Amino acid sequence: MAKIKGLFVTVRVGIEEVKEAWDAFDGELIVLEEPDEGQIIEAVKDVDVAMTYGAAGTRAIFEAMDRCQGWVSFGHGFDGADLDAAVENGVILANTASFGTDEVSNQAMLHLLVCSRKFVLHDKLVKSGVWTRDHLAPMGHLPHQTLGIIGTGNIGRAVGRKAKAFGMRVVAYDPYISSWDTKEIGFEPATSINEVCEQADYLTLHTMLNEDTFQMIGDPQFKIMKPTSYLINVSRGKCVDEAALIRALEAGEIAGAGLDTFEQEPTPANNPLLKMDNISVTSHYASYSEVAFTRGLTQLGEEGIRIALGQWPMSLINPAVQATIPQRDPARAWGTF
Repeated sequence: MAKIKGLFVTVRVGIEEVKEAWDAFDGELIVLEEPDEGQIIEAVKDVDVAMTYGAAGTRAIFEAMDRCQGWVSFGHGFDGADLDAAVENGVILANTASFGTDEVSNQAMLHLLVCSRKFVLHDKLVKSGVWTRDHLAPMGHLPHQTLGIIGTGNIGRAVGRKAKAFGMRVVAYDPYISSWDTKEIGFEPATSINEVCEQADYLTLHTMLNEDTFQMIGDPQFKIMKPTSYLINVSRGKCVDEAALIRALEAGEIAGAGLDTFEQEPTPANNPLLKMDNISVTSHYASYSEVAFTRGLTQLGEEGIRIALGQWPMSLINPAVQATIPQRDPARAWGTF
C-alpha cells in the first residue's frame, strides 16, 4: 500500500498531537504554519487529506483538491467552510465535534446558574462595598423550572442531562432529531422554536450557524418569552439578533442573558450588553480546557487518517457529498484500526 500523505495547516498549534496519529500509520505529514491561500492551494494538490487549525475551506481550495479527498477542521463550528463548493467538488468535510462537549455544556450551566442567582449584580455590589439583601426577588429556583433547548446534538444533550440533575424540566427542539429520540434521552419534544420559547424559564442554544439559524432568536421570540426568562448562548453569536436582544432587555421582555458569543467578536467595548447588570459574559472560550484541546487535536489527526484510508469520518459535516463520490468504508473507532 502506498504511503498516505496529509497536510496540516496550523498556527503553531497541535503539531505533535496530529503527528502522533499519522506516525501510527507510517503516514507522511506536511505542516504549513500560517500559510496564505495560495500556499494551501498548491499544497493540497499532492496530499490525500488536509487538516486545519484555523484556516477556512474556500471554493478555490476545494476546486484544487484532485488527489485530496477531504478537509478536516478543528472545533465544533464549520460556518467558515464553503459547504456548497465542497459538495460540488466531492470533498469530504469533517470536524472534531464532541472534543469540548463537557466544557461547552459546563459553560452553559455556568451562565444559567449565574443568571438564576443574579450573581453579576450582587458580585458587583459586594465588591463596591454594598452589603444588601435588596434586589433579590425574583430569584431562580431551578427544580421544576423549564430549560428550553434548541439543538440536541452532543452539547445540547449534555446540557439537558446536567439540567435534569438540578431537577429541571427539559423541553427541546431539533428539526433533525425525531420526537421519539428526544423522548428516549428524557426530554419533552417541542414542534417549533416558538413553542420552546413560550415555555422556557431558561432558553439555551446549541446549533450550527447557517442560513436557517442566522438570527433565529429575535424580536418575535423575545415577545413571547416570559419576562422572567433568560437567554443562554454558547453556540454562535449570530444565531441571535443582538439588536433585538438589547431591545428586549431594555423593555423588560426577558430578565437577562448569559453570553459566551456575540455577533461581532471581539465585541465592541461600547456594546450596551456589557453595561447591564443582568448579563453574564465570557469571551468565547466555552470549549477550552487543556484536556479538551489535546483531545480535539488528536481527533483532528485521527479523522484525517480515516479519510486518507478510504473511510468516512466519524464527524461528517456535509452528508450531501455522499451522493457525489464513490462509496467508502464506515468509520472505525480508533482502537479497532
